[in-house]
Amino acid sequence: MIDEQPPSVHYGVSAGGTAGTPLPFSASAWENDTLDTLEFAAVLDRVARYAAGPLAAARVKARRPSIDAGAIGAALSTVDQAAALVRSGEGLTIDAAPEAGSVLKRLQLDGSVLEAAELVPVRRLLAVAKSTAAELRRVRDQAPSVAALLQPLPDASLARRLDATVDLDGRLLDSASPALGSARKAIHQARGSLIRKLESLLRSVGDEGGSVTVRGGRYVIPVRRDNRDRPAGIVHDESASQGTLFIEPTAVVELGNALREAEVAEERAALKVLRDVTSELRPHRDELTSALEMCVAADELHARAAYAVHVDGHCPVVGDVRATHASPLHGGSLTLFDGRPPLLLDGDPPLLPFSLWPGAA
Repeated sequence: MIDEQPPSVHYGVSAGGTAGTPLPFSASAWENDTLDTLEFAAVLDRVARYAAGPLAAARVKARRPSIDAGAIGAALSTVDQAAALVRSGEGLTIDAAPEAGSVLKRLQLDGSVLEAAELVPVRRLLAVAKSTAAELRRVRDQAPSVAALLQPLPDASLARRLDATVDLDGRLLDSASPALGSARKAIHQARGSLIRKLESLLRSVGDEGGSVTVRGGRYVIPVRRDNRDRPAGIVHDESASQGTLFIEPTAVVELGNALREAEVAEERAALKVLRDVTSELRPHRDELTSALEMCVAADELHARAAYAVHVDGHCPVVGDVRATHASPLHGGSLTLFDGRPPLLLDGDPPLLPFSLWPGAA
């Protein structure tokens, strides 16, 4: 039973203790007609709009009612603490958690090597986790239940390693390794020498308007088929009209080979970087998974708290009901003070609240 509270006291919704909802719904009913009747999904959609990222929004939308009194009380208390932070202007500043789950799962596979693009969500995760952890530590005294979401993070050197390895577009940086930087410098030099030589040959054949281009992965020059001064070399392609040939002159074959060798060296160096970084990440997979959970949970919590503040919602009193029949809710009581259906809160004119006071069972 719950003690009666005078209607002048603002408690929001007061529900029977073992209930996440005041009616004795079975688990199967929750998942089907009952929740549809209550338009439960539509309410969750409104809450999810306050999430910073899609992972937290999806988690809000996946929420379902509970009949565990302890879990209900603990969850409401945590949201109440987070809402108090929002009302005081000290709410959590939350960044969207990246969708790094599939990448972290790949780290479970021995011998797997992450692609450069797959390092981006991990890099982003470490940055978001760092800021989220700082926010949770900041509110430790005012909101201990909120701060309880805090999880240990990998050493900061791991984040620095990723920052020096890949940019946010998924491109490996020259600073990823000395070998990679050297290989890219060699490519730049070899490509420059090759293009300068081709441009010189193109001027010598007298075909105006043409420029150095690439066909089949090789640098070539366009030369008219009927040009008597066209250089000897390998024909890699022809124009649609068949009037122009794309030739790799014999004089630049060795330069082209040198460029290709430099490109192969870059590929080899890049693969080594990816192998090394993957190996460095693999021992931290569990920490990274916990960090991702922390970020999503903090975002979801903040969304629920921000919605509560938006609708002027307050933490309900959840009493302790002893189940005497097959349904754990049988015999419970429900008292509402200033209740308002959430889907009608943004109506015009404003919705008038209602109270329900049938008395304790």
